[in-house]
Amino acid sequence: MRKMKKFAALGLALTMIATMLTACGGSDKSGASNSTSGETTSEDSQAAQSENAQTEAEGEESAPAQASSGEQVTITYSLWDEIQSVVYQELIDNFEAQNPDIHVEMQLTPWDQYWTKFDAAAGANQAADVFFMNVWVPKYAEAGVLEPLDSYMERDGFDFSLYTQSIVDTGTYNGVHYTVPKGTDSMAVAVNTTLFEKYGVTVPGSDWTWDDMMAVCRELQGKIAEAGDSIYPMAFMLNSNNGSWQPVVYQFGGRVFNEDGTSGYSSEESIAAIQALVDMIDEKLIPDYQMVSDTSAEEFFISGQACMLYLPTFSSQKLEQAKMEGIELIKLPKAKSQEFIAGSMHYGMNAASEHKEEAWRFMQYLASEEANDIVGQRGIDLPARISSQSYYASSFKQFDGSAFVEGLTEAVPYASAPGYAEDAINSITNDDIIAIFTKQIGVKEGMEKMAEKINAEIESGK
Repeated sequence: MRKMKKFAALGLALTMIATMLTACGGSDKSGASNSTSGETTSEDSQAAQSENAQTEAEGEESAPAQASSGEQVTITYSLWDEIQSVVYQELIDNFEAQNPDIHVEMQLTPWDQYWTKFDAAAGANQAADVFFMNVWVPKYAEAGVLEPLDSYMERDGFDFSLYTQSIVDTGTYNGVHYTVPKGTDSMAVAVNTTLFEKYGVTVPGSDWTWDDMMAVCRELQGKIAEAGDSIYPMAFMLNSNNGSWQPVVYQFGGRVFNEDGTSGYSSEESIAAIQALVDMIDEKLIPDYQMVSDTSAEEFFISGQACMLYLPTFSSQKLEQAKMEGIELIKLPKAKSQEFIAGSMHYGMNAASEHKEEAWRFMQYLASEEANDIVGQRGIDLPARISSQSYYASSFKQFDGSAFVEGLTEAVPYASAPGYAEDAINSITNDDIIAIFTKQIGVKEGMEKMAEKINAEIESGK
């Protein structure tokens, strides 16, 4: 495993495009009430403290961290999402009421600064005790930043069956669990039913195919032209890897990585997926890469400049907060399948924390039914805990989010590069897909060269 000083020397300033917000669940031995309202009674608090005390006493010999001294301990919790931070303060208040011996200090850092600040802090052994972690678990596990959690989980009977399996899988590296599940991304197509009605086009159902989608886009394009308007039938977040084009790769039967660990971008299926998107750009069915870089795909949809939008859950609040009327969500169209790659969110513990037992108790609460229900009810994330996901679907006021939850049956865990090559592969992927979408290189040649460079990077680090 790479040591922390080597991790710091690498200067892990991530270059990946800011695509994930995103994006919970756990053992009820966390001491949290299972009330779906989020209210905590004094009886709940006393029972929680008693159970936590019993759990700590029973597991003292096997606990991988020192026991609580009985005095109030302050732990730190870092996250990057301002919208989510409001709800997390509510969760912190609930947790502190149930665990008066622990104070949680929240540290909010904007996404575009989060990883740079996190890397610097981790390199100096000063990262927060508990923190948001996305799909880059292999990287931070190899660097020794993430605390292995198996001993805590085995001691306290953490029940993985309560959570979406793809999230559990992406929090595991080399057979070791490094995170507690938080939430998952999902995908759907958002439809502006008002525009469909205006142009006299029937809204498709969730059983549609890619060919059906193309036919609807072309029909819309014709009706838009007849009306003398100049809007797009659809919009894709071409500047977001997991927000559009990588899910399409999976729909066409491609993969980011093959089973042998090599890049999957040179396969016929992956090439066909990107070619399909380039064809849509050429037909002016969707805005091109530069356009959605200057004005986001979400804004095209919200402003009525696009009739449909490939919508990941991490952008759903933009539509909700715009108070846009007439939105309907349907599942992704089937190409070879309706599969899509889904990013996931996790809670990680700092391996250098001086308060690991307190941090673990907080993580158990974040994984509880109570916490997941609140997250789902507030609509800030699609919770990892399966029983709480229905709350997310009904949390939106502007549209029904059921298609997001229904789509999880088609979700494929996010494929991470080897930890040592994560930054380089992200950079290659971003640069090369831009070159393809902006016509600097042909699709087949560009995808094959991208795969070749990724494979070279993987081999160089072995």
